[in-house]
Amino acid sequence: MNNLNVQDYIDNHKMSKLQLMVFILGTLVIFMDGLDSGVIGFVAPSLLQEWGISKSQLAPVLSGSLVGMAIGALVAGALADKFGRKWIVCLSTLLFGGFTLLSAYATGVTDLFIYRFITGLGLGAAMPNIATLVSEYMPKRNRAKMVNFMFCAFPLGITMGGLLSAKVIPSAGWSYMFIYCGMLPFLLGLLLIAILPESVQFLINQDKMKAAKRLMIKITGDSSVSEKQLILPVLEKASKDNKSGVSLILSPAYRFNTFMLWLCCFMSLLVFYLLTSWMPVMLKQIGFTVEQYSLLASVFPFGGVFGTAIIGYMMDKFKPNKTLMITYFISALLFAVSGLFSGNIILFGLAIFLSGAGLVGAQSSLPALTAINYPVQGRASGVSWMHGIGRTGAICGAMFGAPILALNLSFTGLLLLLAIPIVISGVALWLKDRNKTVDVYDNSENVVIQ
Repeated sequence: MNNLNVQDYIDNHKMSKLQLMVFILGTLVIFMDGLDSGVIGFVAPSLLQEWGISKSQLAPVLSGSLVGMAIGALVAGALADKFGRKWIVCLSTLLFGGFTLLSAYATGVTDLFIYRFITGLGLGAAMPNIATLVSEYMPKRNRAKMVNFMFCAFPLGITMGGLLSAKVIPSAGWSYMFIYCGMLPFLLGLLLIAILPESVQFLINQDKMKAAKRLMIKITGDSSVSEKQLILPVLEKASKDNKSGVSLILSPAYRFNTFMLWLCCFMSLLVFYLLTSWMPVMLKQIGFTVEQYSLLASVFPFGGVFGTAIIGYMMDKFKPNKTLMITYFISALLFAVSGLFSGNIILFGLAIFLSGAGLVGAQSSLPALTAINYPVQGRASGVSWMHGIGRTGAICGAMFGAPILALNLSFTGLLLLLAIPIVISGVALWLKDRNKTVDVYDNSENVVIQ
């Protein structure tokens, strides 16, 4: 029986219609994830006014979804490595769409906290697992670029939320934002159940050869695949030790890199979510109108759309780790100078755009970097745990927003303060780059899965 190396085929051939469909569906999931992640920040000023609550009372609501995201990412990665990527993505998309929709009917802080927490479980589970699924369908030569193009949809989703809120909130109220932002992903979840395929590599690894061959026939267009033996490049140490996904990413060969990716993501998300959660409130405090602060706050993630695309191209052209490391250092510099232009709305908007291009672009590129750091046995766990640990930084960012605002720092002083954790993210990747642990995955052998 002839062998068909699935990874070699995907790496060395043009993308099929099935692969393109997976990419498009993944992009839609990430877009909805961004839309529902950012919506709470845009409705926050209206909640403060309508419910007559303080910023400290609202802080748990802003962090509720982030706590859920951390738990969802940590749990879903191990489940996806065991039961498959598709169903985790489908169910989590339905979950965050449905509970965003329910958030429209919240009558107080407690209700909204519960709804946003459950929303976060879905958001946290969806993003890393769709990233893993798409990365396994993309050829190695442009995998980082394609995954990054997909992640452009995340800041684009947040941006769309800002544009939508500028129109919807003044005319219809904050509850309609939750209705629009919940209905769309819920419908997408139903579509995913119908047409999203499972990862071929996962099916082979789970000895589900018939299903894997059906998908490979769709990819290759060659019905003779059913007569071939499918093989994969499998991590040698993992195949000998039969490690679980979590055990693999914490094994000696990967432990240091894993910890550095966690630190990088933690610091990056701390800054990102502090700004996306509190920037509308900050901008309102310095005198901007609802339309102005909604649009200015949306400029920050919109810069990430372009940054993510450019960084993805650079990661495929140059070394991915060094590309992101340099991007973080440049981002810290941009943050340090952006506040100097807050008196001129045009220059300020440009500075915020460039800062978003750097930070949001780098953060959106971390899943691609993480995915190529691990083999198939631990890839979903690696990406999910990086997100899960990183989400604790997001929680800190959302929670620390209120006490930081209470310090009455100038906007320039605040951005200078936030440049510090961005520098730490760059240092974490620099340390990872200096780690001399052998990358076993890149030196793997082709192993037949019986």
